[in-house]
Amino acid sequence: MTSVTALTEGWRLRGFLGDDWQLHRAQLHARDSQDDERRWIPARVPGSVLADLLAAGQVPSPYVGTQSLLSEWVPQRTWVYRTRLRTAGLAPAERAFLEFDGIDYSAAVYLDGERIAVHEGTFVSRTVEVTGRLGPGEHTLAVVVDPAPVSQPQVGYTAEVNVHKGRMGYGWDFCPRIVHQGLWAPVRLRTTGPLRLADVWARPTVTGAAGRVTVTVSVDGEATGASAECTLYDPAGATVAKGTVPLDGAATEVTLQVEAPLEWELNGRGEAHLYALRVALHDGSGTRSDDRHLRLGFRDVRFSRDAGAPATALPYRLTVNGRASDIKGWNWVPADALYGAVDEARLRHLLGLARDAGVTMLRVWGGGLIESTLFYDLCDEFGILVWQEFAQSSSGMRSVPSDDESFVARMVAEAEQIVPARRNHPSLAIWCGGNELQRADGVPLTDADSPVLAALHDVVARLDPNRQWLPTSPSGPVFGNTLDSVRTSPEQHDVHGPWEHQGLADHYRLYDSGRGLLLSEFGVEGMSNVRAIESVVPAPEHALPTAGNPVWDHLGRWWNNEPLVRQAFGDALTDLGALSRASQFLQADGLRYAVEANRRRPESCGVLPWQLNESFPNGWCTSAVDYFGEPKAAYHYVRRAYRPLHVCAALPAPRVTGDEFGATVWAWWDTASGPGSVTARVVRLDGRQVAEAHWATEFVEGRPQPLGEIRCPAGELGAQPFLLDLSVHAGTDSRANRYLLTAGHDFQDLLALPPAGISTRLHTTGATWTLRLRHETGPAIPFLRLLDARHAAEPGWLTWDDNAIDLLPGEERVLHGRWDGVAPEDRRVRLDGWNVSAQLITEAG
Repeated sequence: MTSVTALTEGWRLRGFLGDDWQLHRAQLHARDSQDDERRWIPARVPGSVLADLLAAGQVPSPYVGTQSLLSEWVPQRTWVYRTRLRTAGLAPAERAFLEFDGIDYSAAVYLDGERIAVHEGTFVSRTVEVTGRLGPGEHTLAVVVDPAPVSQPQVGYTAEVNVHKGRMGYGWDFCPRIVHQGLWAPVRLRTTGPLRLADVWARPTVTGAAGRVTVTVSVDGEATGASAECTLYDPAGATVAKGTVPLDGAATEVTLQVEAPLEWELNGRGEAHLYALRVALHDGSGTRSDDRHLRLGFRDVRFSRDAGAPATALPYRLTVNGRASDIKGWNWVPADALYGAVDEARLRHLLGLARDAGVTMLRVWGGGLIESTLFYDLCDEFGILVWQEFAQSSSGMRSVPSDDESFVARMVAEAEQIVPARRNHPSLAIWCGGNELQRADGVPLTDADSPVLAALHDVVARLDPNRQWLPTSPSGPVFGNTLDSVRTSPEQHDVHGPWEHQGLADHYRLYDSGRGLLLSEFGVEGMSNVRAIESVVPAPEHALPTAGNPVWDHLGRWWNNEPLVRQAFGDALTDLGALSRASQFLQADGLRYAVEANRRRPESCGVLPWQLNESFPNGWCTSAVDYFGEPKAAYHYVRRAYRPLHVCAALPAPRVTGDEFGATVWAWWDTASGPGSVTARVVRLDGRQVAEAHWATEFVEGRPQPLGEIRCPAGELGAQPFLLDLSVHAGTDSRANRYLLTAGHDFQDLLALPPAGISTRLHTTGATWTLRLRHETGPAIPFLRLLDARHAAEPGWLTWDDNAIDLLPGEERVLHGRWDGVAPEDRRVRLDGWNVSAQLITEAG
């Protein structure tokens, strides 16, 4: 008898000052006033108020220049959403419910002009029974969204935050002030029989020794004298277990047994198999009254403390289905500042990039969202674990949350909805109290330090007891990963930072000195892709320098490291293209080295760089993927470092400073054990090899191994850039890794390399490009990139299996690209490099 109608069509929107909406009776349709109707604009649901205003041409794009400043008035208004419901009425004994999955932030709901509910909270749902109100015919549904609540921007006081709403939109280092409002999650009309299911909680227990899974299904329903039939289907749709449990008005349980189950495996370890659970509620006569559908994954996720870890350390070592695994992660921020306007295609693209990069965990940063059901559904599909933080974050002045009793009670009440709404997802691995919450002396908070953290932990322990809990990130005992803290702190467990390239002298030294068990946030800044810059930076501002320019300051002032880029490349950088290329090289090399340095240490449990994506199109940012979904070079460098079979080097610096160049070569195989071989070469850009070394090794699964050193006199490098070329072979797999280094004072010589020739050959199969690149003449081509040549605002995406590569003389590489949502005639790629002429590649040739 259950039917669900998504209420996505026919919505209109209008803004009002204060209570002016009541004078206009905006909660009702004005049937006799064309003028009134023209004041309303179309609205998307789910969506965002500002996105609708932008689509209607009522505000300039906040994504261009400093124009976001011109929309700061929007969240000060009351916004009324309105639509018409047309129903045939309800059958006898039928019930109807309006379900709002997310209203940001507070609102009142009206049906036919009568207020039927009030709401508060971005991350909690609201269900309103309308059984006696939905007769046959047309009805007016209106949602009056209040002005956005007051909260603190990044530089403020966490104790003054008394609402549970993402802080990022109030102004952050990677996002100007764009305070979100609106119906940001789905709205539905659900009809049921006389009895209704309130909640279903399925808890699989994996018993590896017996090859069996026990699924305990707790069913809570508004029913007495009824029964719930639970049916479990395997990934192919076949029934594998069934059970029935009587309901007496309270939550009851039924146990299902699954023999020889297909496990939900971590990304890179196998398939993330998903089972389907259907719970059907029957009344006393056996008539179906309501049902719910869930997807389940059978996995055993545990966190433990390594034998050699300090006794005071929290358990950070991840084990999935009995196999230890380093956390290969990224930090995740909202896909857009207007997060209600993010559709499935965009989210699937961004999370697909994480999957393709071998990511095993995403940390949902506490300055943003309690992420959506769609986000969790995709992580379930992709085998990516989620570290979910409550929406609490640090502040520039003081980072201790409020201890006000009403605030703590509000957080508890919201958590009691938030946790059950997500606990059935196999991807969920960690609950965390918030981002960078610290005492006044900078020490990360514990539950004992903060009433709200203790209260949130209690909710998680009660409602989702098998999930890991962290009070905050980092969890300490010291906050920062700095050379000073490495030298002076007795222990480093979970640490953050730095977020900036430390320079050619100190960057490698810092990460080689690290002692943290978990590096859960760190990054390197870099300039955006040129097509993104051309889209958001007005043409008059395309001249250098960017630092100190008001437009560029608005688009990422915190992360503008143009002075460092010029120091590393000299003053010959004269245009945005060269500056972007140079900056992206430093970001990619610096972030790759930080990841590898931590993965080389046996005590390291994992790394989560800051940040995968960005919520706003910055000119400079720490993101590895720009706002428009195009990866920067850093994404590809880290993607290589996350491959299961990998070879890398420990280096004193990216430049040679003494009479000899030396590097220690490391390798590991995450997913298997067995024999392997490694080769290291030092190669000048003219193709001359000046040193070579070979090693045979026996890999032990997941254990990094130092293999030996490769050395050569600095004089043989000619005071010029050169390549350290590494390769590893094990089983049927071979992987390479290269470092573009210099024996000069800096990387300025890359700007004056003799030109090289390259040939390209393209083969297309549907949406897949196979591109063969061959070096033909001249010196090596370092840091060769393939860039989307379309305008950034054009829909769709292009993803490559590798990019930002180095081609030695005579070398050939084959790369594979995948177009998504782009017509063949619109597919255009620009080949970009230091010493090759730009080429436009299209399917037309």
